[in-house]
Amino acid sequence: MISTAARCSLRWLADGRLHLVSGSVSLEVDPRVGARIVSLRCGEAEALSQRDAHPDNYGSTFWDAPQSAWGWPPRTVLDAAPYAAAVEQGAAVFRSAVDPVCGLCFCKYFAPLAASPGFAIRYRIENRGDRALRVAPWEVTRVPGGLSFYPAADAEGLPASALDLVKGADDFAWYPFDREQLAVGRKHFGAPREGWLAHVTPERLLFVKQFGLVAPALCAEGHAPIEIWAQDGGVYVELENHGASVLLAPGEWLDYTVNWLLCPLPPAMEVRVGNPALPRLVAAMLQSQRRDAVLIR
Repeated sequence: MISTAARCSLRWLADGRLHLVSGSVSLEVDPRVGARIVSLRCGEAEALSQRDAHPDNYGSTFWDAPQSAWGWPPRTVLDAAPYAAAVEQGAAVFRSAVDPVCGLCFCKYFAPLAASPGFAIRYRIENRGDRALRVAPWEVTRVPGGLSFYPAADAEGLPASALDLVKGADDFAWYPFDREQLAVGRKHFGAPREGWLAHVTPERLLFVKQFGLVAPALCAEGHAPIEIWAQDGGVYVELENHGASVLLAPGEWLDYTVNWLLCPLPPAMEVRVGNPALPRLVAAMLQSQRRDAVLIR
């Protein structure tokens, strides 16, 4: 076990997963399945959708955008095949093989935050092929039904949404999960005015993804800075964030960094659309994170 601070640790489990701890929060990565994040817990409460909900679409993965470049299913080498794993300078590092069709290779870096209850994640897309490719980073995190929200910005040129969110006078966009409306899956496309997307799980965990702002015009074609996908039948909800599209020449790469924060809600806090206490708690978590030292270099 490699300790990064008194309250942080990285260790390998007997089943091959990497287990990271930051205070009361833990994260597990499975290198056998695309270095996918398969668990995010606060104590015994789980924040991510699990394999028993869907055999293929569970946990949190990473793709390149636009989806029109590969269709469906995702590229197996990058999404679900084994990754090489190592620990370097206090961070877990996972590397894919090179996809034989597109020539891309993914690297994923994970480290506990030293003082905040969460983790620093860096994704790298490398062009190992023989031609230039325009790609954008795309993190896809599957969670059980709950309440999703983010600080919404007015933006033009977004793809049309089929999933309706509630936008209140507070200028936050809210998605209260409703399985009855999901006979067919639906997607929301949006743009934030601050770089975060939050979700309250059924077990009353507040999960926050923090990332850099990107203008909608810089996203890959057909995508938006924030996307929320509600799966057919309400099996899970995807919290999706995108970075800017970049033209990568052979041998070039791009990096995309996301911080994950997690905490239990105070017992008396009400989980409802428009509750101002929820964004205030997110702001407090982000303020604490800004005082933290990110361990990935």
